Amino acid sequence: MDAGQYQAIVDRVNGLYALTAQGRWDEVEEQLTDDFIIREAESLPFGGVYEGKQALQQLYTTVFDFWDDPSLETGDMTISENTAIVMLTFHATSRHNGERLAMPLCEVFHLRGDKFCGITPYYFDTAAIARATGTLG
Repeated sequence: MDAGQYQAIVDRVNGLYALTAQGRWDEVEEQLTDDFIIREAESLPFGGVYEGKQALQQLYTTVFDFWDDPSLETGDMTISENTAIVMLTFHATSRHNGERLAMPLCEVFHLRGDKFCGITPYYFDTAAIARATGTLG
């Protein structure tokens, strides 16, 4: 992979983060394949599989129903031909108990051609999220 290809993928990932943060869902959907899929850990209050071009909006809406003032702090990114792995810290205040959370995670972006075909997030501590949202059984 040359430097231009690498930078193009970095720009696409950062662009997708920006579009979702701004709620520009039509533009988000243009970046996704028809069979786009997100798999969240079942132990999360928003766990499960989200499919299709509207999956990211559905997940985003579901996740952020639990939090006030959410934000993502992006860190390192690793790129290959078909994958981008982004280290993040998720910051938010629980609507359940007022706890301020700073949760490390990584998101694996799956690429096919010039579109995203999936995202697989990996949270450092899903139990901490469940406690903060009041969903730990």
